[in-house]
Amino acid sequence: MFFFIDPFGYTGYPMNTLKRVLKYQRVELFINFMIYDIIRFCEQGQFASKLIEQFGNDEFEQVKIIKNAEEKQVYIINLYCESLKRLAKADYVMPFRVNTSGQKTRPRYYLIHVSKNLKALKVMKDTMGRISDVSYRFEAIGVKTDQMSLFEDPGKIGLKERIENFCTSLYPNDVDYNVIEDWAYANTNGIAGTIKEALISLEKEKKLKINRKRGQHLNTVTSGARILCSVQ
Repeated sequence: MFFFIDPFGYTGYPMNTLKRVLKYQRVELFINFMIYDIIRFCEQGQFASKLIEQFGNDEFEQVKIIKNAEEKQVYIINLYCESLKRLAKADYVMPFRVNTSGQKTRPRYYLIHVSKNLKALKVMKDTMGRISDVSYRFEAIGVKTDQMSLFEDPGKIGLKERIENFCTSLYPNDVDYNVIEDWAYANTNGIAGTIKEALISLEKEKKLKINRKRGQHLNTVTSGARILCSVQ
């Protein structure tokens, strides 16, 4: 079942309710998280009880001591996504920042995809990628990462560096390509195309080696390939 949670206002979907829904394995949530209004109410004490239900804790009150407006947003979106994993027992949480004209990097809301199934996450990220464009686009930001576009240029350091660190820190010898792809989908802004481009770029820089299966083209990397993480 796919639940689209589109509240009238800023509350109405307490963490305990989401936890009950997520007890079922094949369930997805898509939450319209109205961060602009939520931050405003977080700083007003009379709304505390409703927000405690919303977040499952009172940690949101720490936003009061943060002065920078963008840092407030980063704190609140990370806190809510972490609460979905820790308290509602979600396995995969991916916030998409919705960019609107005039807002720059401070959106009025996020769309947060929540599931217990990696395939559900992959389908959602791929779909969001297909329907995005320059003037009005969705950005997969991940949790506790820089605000990077879903279509981050693999020549930039962000996605490449995170993939390289993942490989070298956990797999001193080699690792199957599918392991890297699954991790990158769940933890970075990457989708299949940008993940593959990042790996090929790292190979050209001689930071890793791709051992392809017989018949696989040298200008790509696909399932079955082994990534040699330590290249001397």
